[in-house]
Amino acid sequence: MGRIQGRMDMSDALKGPLMQRAIQVKTEQIARNVRALGIKVGDKDGGPREHDLPVKVEMTTTDRAHGRVVIEHPSGQAVQAKRGALTKAASEAGMEVKDR
Repeated sequence: MGRIQGRMDMSDALKGPLMQRAIQVKTEQIARNVRALGIKVGDKDGGPREHDLPVKVEMTTTDRAHGRVVIEHPSGQAVQAKRGALTKAASEAGMEVKDR
């Protein structure tokens, strides 16, 4: 069996295409879980301006790959505070959620 020797730069691994893809897949899973909660915003009780909670995925790379799930609505913070939408979605995706 062959052996590869040499130094591995972890920063390359953390921002490489495999890590970017892994982070993107998990981030999109969390976004799907938020959408699956079926939260509506706008009008109440099926009014004409009621629509699904807008959820967006953002991907960036600095010294490592980053993924972010954003509730793009003025009531996003209230939805998180009242229903824990992001927390539940991340937990359902297998992420460990901790207080800072």
